[in-house]
Amino acid sequence: MNGRGILAVAVLGAWGAGLATLAQRQTSRSAGELLAESAVRIAPGAVYFAVEEGTRHVGFASFTTDTIPDGLQFTEYQVRDQRKGNTMGRQVRQVVTRASRRLAIRSVMVSGGGAPLVTAIAPNDSVLLVVREGPSGPDTTRQRYHGPLLLPSLVPMAVALGESPQVGDRQAWDVFDPATQAVRRVAVTIRADSSWVLVDSAAYDAAARRWVAVHMDTVRAWHVIEDDVAGLDTWVDQQGRVVASRPERTESLRRTSYELAFENWRAGRGPDALANLALATVTHVRDRPVMSALTLTARGLPLRRLDANTEWQNVAGDTVRAVLPAPSGAPNGYWLPPHRDFRLQYERTLQVEPGVEVEAPLVVAVARRLRGRETDPVGFARSLTRWVSDSIRLEPSLTAPSGLTTLRSGAGDADHHTLAYLALARASGVPARAVRGLLRAGDHWLSHSWAEVFLGGLWLPVDPTSGQFPADAAHVRLSVGAVGVAPELDRLVSRASVTVVSSSVVPIASAALPRP
Repeated sequence: MNGRGILAVAVLGAWGAGLATLAQRQTSRSAGELLAESAVRIAPGAVYFAVEEGTRHVGFASFTTDTIPDGLQFTEYQVRDQRKGNTMGRQVRQVVTRASRRLAIRSVMVSGGGAPLVTAIAPNDSVLLVVREGPSGPDTTRQRYHGPLLLPSLVPMAVALGESPQVGDRQAWDVFDPATQAVRRVAVTIRADSSWVLVDSAAYDAAARRWVAVHMDTVRAWHVIEDDVAGLDTWVDQQGRVVASRPERTESLRRTSYELAFENWRAGRGPDALANLALATVTHVRDRPVMSALTLTARGLPLRRLDANTEWQNVAGDTVRAVLPAPSGAPNGYWLPPHRDFRLQYERTLQVEPGVEVEAPLVVAVARRLRGRETDPVGFARSLTRWVSDSIRLEPSLTAPSGLTTLRSGAGDADHHTLAYLALARASGVPARAVRGLLRAGDHWLSHSWAEVFLGGLWLPVDPTSGQFPADAAHVRLSVGAVGVAPELDRLVSRASVTVVSSSVVPIASAALPRP
């Protein structure tokens, strides 16, 4: 064999060895490596679903993907009508997942239908810390797992964004199931693929007084089925977005435009349900006298287990006595922007949380513009309270509360006002936290949320919905923490008997708190 032949054999050998190495790499890549490649293809955005029970449109759902500095955030939100006897109510559930760029979860917050569940991943990536926040404090359990850990809702995305999904393919993943609060192994099979025709955009039909489809889009999707009969049953497209799913035997989700999913459902809801949504009206929340003192009895409400004792609110048995808060006048202990040591000390009430997007560019830009050259935390907190109240319309909302989306939309309920306030305050360096309780407005008791800011060595209540700084004695605090505690707290309050014993208001001439 001459020199050219030897060279040709060497080239072919090297080429074959390269192919063999590449094939070995392709077949030996870990699940984590495959997820890392999949995550690169995930684009920020939101998809919307009509929640259906048979042929009835009973609710609205959304799945939102956002980028965050250290990875991705997924927000699952669902609200639907729930009828018990002759009473119509709402069932709300939200799951916010922060994941690494490898699509493995780092933290999960579940709210709605019970006390908030906060889950954190231990640094060694093999131990799951499940932290349940309750009135008596956090309850932590540990669970071990192997490999990347997903939520059940992220499994279809991982399957679709994998390597060339084919009918008959089988995969297995470790998932944390918020329903059981435990890690389990999920084995799925791609049963079929098909083309789906989905509503891409809609227009309002004034004659029918409904939104109607005006443009359709065709997508390819795969049917992903879990081996467990009661498990995952989802169609997912090439971008990893769910097309349709059946989370319950009698319930299904169908992807469509926002208007058909939400507006048509809202327009078709009964008058009782709409009346419940409109309880927190502008008249009740904003246009009312400033209350200087309030005494009430709450029989059947476990006040000792709730966060009802504050500097301005005293609990004795089933009696609550509240007075108009006042700034202490003591030094704040920090200026704006705060020192690094102060930020570390109050990291928990300055950090990013679900719905409190402290690091979002829009939040940072608005916070900087509002703070300007202000260095006094009291002055900034006061002006921010008024700005949020003046700039964000108060109206009933069924969308997931979020500071960022509220700033974009310029409207929302008390939960939306509170989270917008928290995001802007924290982005400016003012420690702030959400609180929840009852608001006395005339003859009405409203379930309400507001904020507390750390000023003068105290947590001072402020109400960004009404613009009150500080919030008056009509605000009866019952819990501190996530806005998502509302459904559980509302259930407790609904079983209690709340009676006003005495109250007094600030004379108009001397009232220090009315809106400007």
